[in-house]
Amino acid sequence: MARSNVIVKMREIAESKLPSDKAILHALGDIKGEVEVLHSQVLVATYVAPHMSKGGILYTDRKIQEDQFQGSVGLVVAIGPGAFQDGPIAEFHGVKLKLHDWVLSQPADGLQLYIREVPCRLFEDTRIRMRVKTPELYW
Repeated sequence: MARSNVIVKMREIAESKLPSDKAILHALGDIKGEVEVLHSQVLVATYVAPHMSKGGILYTDRKIQEDQFQGSVGLVVAIGPGAFQDGPIAEFHGVKLKLHDWVLSQPADGLQLYIREVPCRLFEDTRIRMRVKTPELYW
């Protein structure tokens, strides 16, 4: 069975020698002139776990593909101009996200899309649950 371009790209990210955030950003390339996130939306690239466990077990494509659908941690790659603004719908109490922050969310809360075969999700700002320091601690 042939592997999809998405699985090939995810395998490249998983096998990269770069840190996870740098590997994702490298795979995405420069999206500034190509993607404009609107309103209070946040574009998050899905974290892809390394291809090998700390104990040296190689993960299959199926395990890597699970990140595409089940991954709850991602890297903020674009933020709409109205995101994290206090208003009648939500108060953020001064909390703001920055580009390249790692965040945790519920995958089903976001619109799934792919940019250059990199799995991403578009979330309403209120659907981002928390900022995390390192994605490896969460699944």
